Amino acid sequence: MFAIKRNQIVVTALAVMIAVAGYLNFTERNTSEVKNVDLNDPTSYEALLNDDGSIATIADDEDDSKDGMEFALGDTTEDGQTAYDDTGAAVYVSTTPDTYFVQAKLDREQSRASQKQMLTEMINNENIDQAKKQECADNLLKIQQRIEKETAAEAMIESKGFSEVYVRIDDNTVDVVVNKSELSETELAQIMDIVTRKTGVKENQVRISPLKSSESTTPTKK
Repeated sequence: MFAIKRNQIVVTALAVMIAVAGYLNFTERNTSEVKNVDLNDPTSYEALLNDDGSIATIADDEDDSKDGMEFALGDTTEDGQTAYDDTGAAVYVSTTPDTYFVQAKLDREQSRASQKQMLTEMINNENIDQAKKQECADNLLKIQQRIEKETAAEAMIESKGFSEVYVRIDDNTVDVVVNKSELSETELAQIMDIVTRKTGVKENQVRISPLKSSESTTPTKK
């Protein structure tokens, strides 16, 4: 009887070992396939580019509604004009002021870090030809220049008395969010001048958004 039990234990142990070995082999194969796609496939470089050859932007706002961050577009301003009905016009952002700027800048930083990492991997990949590597290097420089321009614009706007500012440069637009519920025409013009000078973009590419807390948009019950 002991011999039978011992045999059963041995068979069970072997079955467990085979199952574990199969799982590890499956996991290792999947990991290897991911690495091959990321690093060793020259065609994966194309995923980083837009149709015009410019660097593809990695979205950092896939879900703006999370953590109380929501964009309320199409609201009307006090003068009766529809916000965000034109590129460069002010828009209202409905969110939590205390967390918006920290989260927005963190998302932007993570997005740029991901872009830089992928481009660096392409540059260091022996399977990528020199022409593609040079394009990656050029786009890597472009990202760094965007970061510097964003930082310069934010610092200059804050020096004018605005407590918090967020600037995001993409291929065709520059988004600016200012920690103030309303902006006068003078303030809009001041911010527009700073952004166009620091980033080199045209006015119709700039979208300025005064930050409006979600609490202030909720009607007060009487």
